[in-house]
Amino acid sequence: MSEHNKRDKDSYAKDTLAFTVPPEERRRPQNRYPQEQYNQNYYPNGQYPQGDYSYEQYPQGQHYQGQNYPPNQQYPQGQPRPQVQRTQQGQQRPQGQRPPQNQQRPQGQRPPQNQQRSQGQRPQQGQQRPQGQRPPQRQQSAQRKAPANQPKRTQPAKPKPVKQKKHRRTGCLTKIIISLLSLLILLFVIYSAISWSLISKVNVVDTGERLTPSHTLYSSSSVRNILLIGSDSRGEDRGRSDSMILLSINSSTNKISLVSLMRDSYVQIPGYGGDKLNAAYSYGGPELLMDTIEENFYIEIDDYFMVNFISFANIVDAVGGVEIEVSDDEADAINVMLDSKEGNTLFGVPDESDYLNGGGTYKLNGKQALCYSRLRYVGNADFERTERQRKVLTEIIKSAGTTNPFKLGKSAKDVLPSMDTNMSKMSMYLLSLRLPSLLIGYDIEQVRIPAEDTYWGSTIDGQSVLEIDIDANLDIIENELY
Repeated sequence: MSEHNKRDKDSYAKDTLAFTVPPEERRRPQNRYPQEQYNQNYYPNGQYPQGDYSYEQYPQGQHYQGQNYPPNQQYPQGQPRPQVQRTQQGQQRPQGQRPPQNQQRPQGQRPPQNQQRSQGQRPQQGQQRPQGQRPPQRQQSAQRKAPANQPKRTQPAKPKPVKQKKHRRTGCLTKIIISLLSLLILLFVIYSAISWSLISKVNVVDTGERLTPSHTLYSSSSVRNILLIGSDSRGEDRGRSDSMILLSINSSTNKISLVSLMRDSYVQIPGYGGDKLNAAYSYGGPELLMDTIEENFYIEIDDYFMVNFISFANIVDAVGGVEIEVSDDEADAINVMLDSKEGNTLFGVPDESDYLNGGGTYKLNGKQALCYSRLRYVGNADFERTERQRKVLTEIIKSAGTTNPFKLGKSAKDVLPSMDTNMSKMSMYLLSLRLPSLLIGYDIEQVRIPAEDTYWGSTIDGQSVLEIDIDANLDIIENELY
């Protein structure tokens, strides 16, 4: 290529790049240039607005819109350049050809801007669009590219999908726990029903008039004291309290204390003066007996249960008997008492199976256990008698914890009507809920008041009594119960 042609080609390329209209200026406002100053066929001679070259200096014969013309051939001034027919859509453009950029537009006509295309209509593929008309403006401008000098629209961030928690399948351990809880609830309902049915059979009596002690009593929120009274009543008379055992429950130490109060202890009975302890029951019933214990031994007592001989024997039979080791002398004394007039009056003529064959360990029934508890002339008189009573009561508690509750409830129906108490039914029900833990988880201890070496025998008003060291026994009571 000659130097002259190379220079002309570079100048034409530069002029073509300078003439390119930016995208935002392609849409020329209507009537921007006056019609008399704007010639649609050509620009005035010597006034080429796009570059530094005049119309005469621009080489016309080298390259024009992709067509090659013979060198040194120029078009006459004042004549428009030949228009190249635009290829229809879908037709292949000849290689090396390019559509003209300055196609002549009819004067005064501008494509409509707000003309809407009929919905669903679109120019068919290959159909030529009429010359001078502009395609209607698309309604959806989201597909049009934004100008370079405008900021891009930022789409709002899509909310993150909330992850739904997957419920894990119930494991085998959970099913077992649910089954156990259901079983416990069922047992609780059954137990409560049986408990209420038994409590309703107990003879609840109103608490009589109580006296205020003259001193402060031992008291603790974790200690509950219930007085068990065994009456020797044989008829309508009240009789005397043959046995008095304090059932003390200490929830802080998980201990049950069975405290035997000796019947011959010489005490001060409020309103009656000095007398044996068991005389207080005959003077004023359970209320005066509880007042006497509070006044002399500083033990706070609010509730009591009273049973007679028949009730005691029925309780032993209800728990299936008590296992007791007896000596030969005790076995002989039991057989004699069974054959006595009093024994025949209480239980009738004994069977051959009721008699004991010498000393040994036996499962005593109700009649045998009652006779064993009342023995006074074997061993150390009343001291050993109270020990036997505590031993039988301890075995009753142990046997109740291992006896079938349904069988125990059935047998208790014959026992409870013969028992008297001042405890409310709700208090008995709450105590019954604690009964399983009391029978299984609590230790049982035995205490005797007066304790060893804290008493001496004496005769007062013609009666053999036990005078006691009050201060020594109060220390024992405080240490053992509280």
